[in-house]
Amino acid sequence: MRTTAKTLLLCSCAALWGGRAWAADAAAAPSISEIVVTAPRQEVQARVEQRAAPNMVTLQSAETIAKYPDFNAAESLGRLPGISLSSDTGEGRFINIRGIDGNLDGATFGGVPLLNTNPGGTYFSGGGRAVEFDTIPVGSVDGLIVTYTGLPDHEAEGLGGSVEMTPRTAAGINRPFVDGAAGWGYEPAHSHDGPLNLDLAAGMRFGFNGGRLVVLGRDADVGVGSGWISNPTPFSVVLTGSLRNDRRGFDDIEEDYNAPGTKDRTYQDIQLRHYDYHRSRFGGGGEFDFRPNDNHNWYLRANVAGYIEAVKKNRLTFDVSAYDQTATGSGFRTKADLNVAPTDERETHRNDIYVLGGKDIFGKTVVDYRVSYSSASFDVDKNYNAKFVGPAGVAFSYDNSARNGDFPQLKILDGTDPNNAALYAISGKGKVTNSQEHDLDRETAYAANLLTPVRVLSDGDNIKVGVEVRLRDKSQNRFNETLSIGPTSLAPLASGTFTNFYRNGYANGPNVNTLALRAKAQAVQGPDTFNPSGYFNAREDIYAGYAQYEGTSGPLGVLAGVRVESTDAAYGNYVFDGNGTNRGFTTTPRRYTNIFPTVQLRYTVSPQLLMRATYSTGIGRPGFNQIAGAVTVDVDNGVISSGNPKLRPTYGDNFDLDVEYYLPAGGIAQIGAFYKTFSDYIVARQTTGTDPRIPGNPAVKFVTFGNLPDAYARGVQAAYHQQFSNLAAPFNGLGMDANLTFVDSRIQEYDAATSAIGVAEYGALPGTARFTANLAGFYEAHGLLVRLSAEYVGHKLFTLGGTKANDVLEDDRTTLDLATAYHLTPAWTVYFNAKNLTNAPLRFYIGNPSFPIQREFYDVTYEAGVKFHF
Repeated sequence: MRTTAKTLLLCSCAALWGGRAWAADAAAAPSISEIVVTAPRQEVQARVEQRAAPNMVTLQSAETIAKYPDFNAAESLGRLPGISLSSDTGEGRFINIRGIDGNLDGATFGGVPLLNTNPGGTYFSGGGRAVEFDTIPVGSVDGLIVTYTGLPDHEAEGLGGSVEMTPRTAAGINRPFVDGAAGWGYEPAHSHDGPLNLDLAAGMRFGFNGGRLVVLGRDADVGVGSGWISNPTPFSVVLTGSLRNDRRGFDDIEEDYNAPGTKDRTYQDIQLRHYDYHRSRFGGGGEFDFRPNDNHNWYLRANVAGYIEAVKKNRLTFDVSAYDQTATGSGFRTKADLNVAPTDERETHRNDIYVLGGKDIFGKTVVDYRVSYSSASFDVDKNYNAKFVGPAGVAFSYDNSARNGDFPQLKILDGTDPNNAALYAISGKGKVTNSQEHDLDRETAYAANLLTPVRVLSDGDNIKVGVEVRLRDKSQNRFNETLSIGPTSLAPLASGTFTNFYRNGYANGPNVNTLALRAKAQAVQGPDTFNPSGYFNAREDIYAGYAQYEGTSGPLGVLAGVRVESTDAAYGNYVFDGNGTNRGFTTTPRRYTNIFPTVQLRYTVSPQLLMRATYSTGIGRPGFNQIAGAVTVDVDNGVISSGNPKLRPTYGDNFDLDVEYYLPAGGIAQIGAFYKTFSDYIVARQTTGTDPRIPGNPAVKFVTFGNLPDAYARGVQAAYHQQFSNLAAPFNGLGMDANLTFVDSRIQEYDAATSAIGVAEYGALPGTARFTANLAGFYEAHGLLVRLSAEYVGHKLFTLGGTKANDVLEDDRTTLDLATAYHLTPAWTVYFNAKNLTNAPLRFYIGNPSFPIQREFYDVTYEAGVKFHF
């Protein structure tokens, strides 16, 4: 569908007169679910749509997205109120809405549910629900809508909220256009050039008159025709393409402890990790729209997005587990066994969406419909790993004095050179492993809606009803192979050392030539062996219907309705006994029907002041890896994970109060409170023991999943955006954009029976930061744009460890980014961006920050380029 003419008029008024046009749209503005953006959404238009919505939303326009140096949609979302960003390998990947785990939030692209690519790669043990927003380059997105309170015509999944990413659409084009960008940069962490950034979008509306091509906005107006095709330019098309290529490198130090959280600090090992990534992110798509007259239009849309990621890892491990450790104040002395482990891996994430739809108006009744196909795939075509054993019993010391644990001093005390490749030989009789994975998530969906006017409170009221069918199937396929290249020294397979590791602070051991190692492995490689323990398939069909009423009575707007969803699913996997013996394949059917009511009130106090009160409900279905009984055996880390077919979905009730004050030129001051209660909240459960599948390990961790009877999240969300255009020039370009979210949440992490200390322990919801904040100061005037933006995400629970002292937490993180641009002409703009000026690490710890287990430093990323618009 397209923005109504009335909304477009309001956008124009708002752009010309700032906040004085707000009163005009109060009576009959469209539901946010009926709005699809045309051309790039502008900042003022986005604010008009936010105010007109019957429910609580935040919109970010393409214009605003471009004002930040973000690489992908996840990073753009992280700028919005209520969103906390989860990063990995130097880029944003997942998001949480109001502190709720991304596996419990919804996501759509052009109204079609977006699927998860890697079922085993989601944060917080989600098992394949959370959408990886890093697959979507910002150049493929025309706007973002974060919905905090769902409507009956929305998917019921989304306990925290949902995200709609709007692609470029052909509807509403009024002149030909070409937009693009080209940029290049530098990443100093490992002295890599890039990122390369290329974006291009073009579109036009056209028709034929007497065999002559007529283009709207270019040719003279030919007037309205007669007959059914009365539109002289009934066809429109838009095409987009985006490429972002970077070779990010970074370093990491990781530790394993014998008894984390205790005063008697002893270590199992210390690992120095050197990573070089090559990520090529792509996006492309298009839409063809046919509008023969004002009452009918049909469209065909296709969008593809994803990335190909290759990584080389080099890990030097000081294994101290077999030796006594003598405390030395802020460190210890001991002996260590050295080994080097390389990884050579490549993976592809991809999302495809194809939609055929239309809209018809019959008098005052509007019917719209669509058929869609969405797929998400994850493919690992190579993952070579080996271990080279080095010298044993090396005298070694560790000192952490006054360095906050992030830059400890490591010393070899007996003269052994850890970089001497001749001291290392391959372990396991020449064993090299190679693993592959091919996962596919597919959904075919059918949806239809009918909107018709009724008079209940006023003449502008309406009733909307609709039905939807979603037919989804998902599978995870893993393959393994163990290759023997024979006894070999590392010397002929090494190519120097990493001299710049961690600011030249450490030796990282010999640099393994992974190309040479891969060539030796491929010389003896046969077909990969199917791994049944990691396999699952799932069929999940959802049949939904809804009815909602929307009306107004003076300043009061009311939306009330109900959605019914019936889930018919089956989850299949292989079953293994305690010795790892395959007992055959099993399928677990699940069927349930749920009702999701909502009431959403909107009260216009004045043309600028708006108040909302809402009650809404939702569901979080168990993650695919959580409910399927697939087993994953991680020998290196001593972990065996399995699903629980008896899991129940999580349900939520949401209560919201919100006050919004709209300022001129797209400004806003907003504050709201929310309270969410959950039943059957899903968490990971961990026990410790022995298992023949991981021989020699007396403390194997067994991880599965269970339901908690209740949990809650409550908090406050505030936002403020304003450009101080009332100041005298040149200060009229100054402005401020800020938001803050506070979340107080609680679950029972462990009851007395499951806690390692024998008493019940409580904590925050997994993935929930107590505080999230964004603060940006900007200047936008006289052709110049400068924006300095800070983003803070507080610490949050990452995984449960059997007791709170062993829980893994992601540390708080503050990043600072700079974006600048100058408009040379109305058509040409040059820009310069710098990301992560604070060099903030991605840091994890066990129990408390003094037990760090991971610190990745990414350094600054610089990028400069040009943008154009014709």
